Amino acid sequence: MAPVGTGRIVTLSALLLACPLTVPPASASPADTVTAVSMAGAGKAAPAARARAAFTANLVARQSDRCLAVAAGSTRDGAAVIQWDCGPQPDQLWRLVSLGGGYYHVRPSHSNKCLSVADGSTRNGAFVIQWQCGAQLDQQWKLVQRTDGFFALVARHSVKCLSVYRGSSHNGASAIQWNCGAQYDQQWKLA
Repeated sequence: MAPVGTGRIVTLSALLLACPLTVPPASASPADTVTAVSMAGAGKAAPAARARAAFTANLVARQSDRCLAVAAGSTRDGAAVIQWDCGPQPDQLWRLVSLGGGYYHVRPSHSNKCLSVADGSTRNGAFVIQWQCGAQLDQQWKLVQRTDGFFALVARHSVKCLSVYRGSSHNGASAIQWNCGAQYDQQWKLA
């Protein structure tokens, strides 16, 4: 799988930092004006009318180099989320939709449901599933920068990290939540 291109990294960084965009003063250089004007509309809409910032990526586990996927490409509520060999499957392509405050809904593109913690559990080892999107805190994930371009995804309700069960590198290993640490099975590359 090819690494994320430079242009996409800049866009991704802007989304992750949720930087406000403003039109520069008249004294700004022409280069500043072109950049700001081309993006000026993003910060000007009323909050209710503003489209939510979103981007799409594969989530690749550092310890296995496998992609986060929905088991068997299921579209049903409660379907397990696992790791699997990366490929062109739509159940491995995730749309991250900004909710504000650094949190995202993480949605598999094939079902448009949300990455959720089963039963809203706060315990270590709780399974991560897909479920109809709503306002539940177990569906809100924060991207936290780690080393070498990797991220942790931290569940808002539990402050635990998206992890792979027992750090497995095998296809079909379940996604779970676990206390955040430096383990590679909690580090994800956006590709």
